This record gives sequence, structure tokens and C-alpha cells, in this order.
Amino acid sequence: MKQNNFSTDLIKSSFYLIAISFVFISGLLVVPESTQRDTNSIVDYLVQIADIPNSVTAVILGSRLFDTIGEVIVFTVAGLGVKILLHSEDSETRLVGVQDPVIINLLDFVALLIGFLAIELAIRGHLSPGGGFAAGVAGATSITLLMVSGRLQRIEDLYSRYNAAIVEKFAVVIFIVIAMMSFTSVIFPTSPFSFIPQNVYIPILNVVAGLKVTIGAWSVIRLFITKRGII
Repeated sequence: MKQNNFSTDLIKSSFYLIAISFVFISGLLVVPESTQRDTNSIVDYLVQIADIPNSVTAVILGSRLFDTIGEVIVFTVAGLGVKILLHSEDSETRLVGVQDPVIINLLDFVALLIGFLAIELAIRGHLSPGGGFAAGVAGATSITLLMVSGRLQRIEDLYSRYNAAIVEKFAVVIFIVIAMMSFTSVIFPTSPFSFIPQNVYIPILNVVAGLKVTIGAWSVIRLFITKRGII
């Protein structure tokens, strides 16, 4: 069973690597345009059609979605790489977390604050600095603090009970689909996907990306802890 999981992860990694290579090679083959572009006008236009105050998010999720899709795929490949790297290592027989009750209470409090921050960054990243990846990092940090404070088994039970690995894969697919719909609606205003405004697409993309990065980072960290112990 362990060998089968390794083979599956290797196939997935190879598939993602081929997809990324194809995207980058295609970009190299594209002939650059010789005409000068008015960058300020382009940014103003993107902010206008996105109808959100955060111009950075308007540019990233309004027109540079190919970059963001690539980042999501790279992050997924990195997670698969960790699985392949650690699959042959034996799991720790005994995992001991932080024992000091004062530190445990402090970690719980910080984890709660960071958890709320993750939600804030995900659902309001289009209004202020933040976004899906920042939300994912915050969410994974919150979960990690709970794991090192002696709740590893409870976190493991939650990971298995709610099929977190399946949810992560589903989030990747949903992100790519919604991203392509959003990108198409910008490039072709008459497309059937343009009936949904960009100020609806972008928050959804932030939330989905935050969910994917949270679970992806969670799966990587739990592997390191179960295989090599709590450092």
C-alpha cells in the first residue's frame, strides 16, 4: 500500500512538472511586443473593471491569473515532493509536544488570533493588503501551533475525518476553473462568464486559494512532525 502511494505521488509530480514546463516554454516562444505600453493606464483600467480598492489584488487576480495558477501548481508539486522525500522514513513512535501549561495557553491564544487573521485575510484581502496565500500561511501557522502544543493526535483525527487531502485537491481544481472563468471574462467581455463581476470573482479566488494553501501547508508540516518529531 505504501509503495502504491509512492507511485501515485510520483505520477502526480511528473504531471505537474510537465504542465509547468509547457507553460514556461510556451512563454519563451512568444514573440515580445515592440510597442510601448502605458502601465499606469493599464493598472487604472484593471482597478476600474475589478471595482475593488486594492489595486495589487486587482492586477494579480484580474489579469495575472496565469502566474497565480502557476504558483498554486508549484505549491502542490512542493507538497508532493515532501511526500516522496519522506515516504520511506519511519514514523516517530512517540511524539511529545510542549508540556509547560503556561506556554500551552499562550500558544492556544496566539493560534486563535492567527486563525481569525487567516479568515480576515481571505475574505477581505481584496479590500486591503492580504489575500489567499497570506491567509493560507496564517491558517497553517495556527494549526502548527496547536500541533506543537500537544494536540497532534486531535489534529490528525480532524485531518482524516474531514478528508483534508481530498479537499485540498478539490480546492486546486476549483481555483483553476474559477481563475479561467475570471480571466476569460476580462479578455472577452462578451463571454458567458462575464455576467459575474470581478468584485465577486476575486474574493472567491482569495478564499479558495487560502483554503488550498492552508491545507497544503498543514499536510507538509504534519508529515515532518510525524516522521521527524516536533523540533
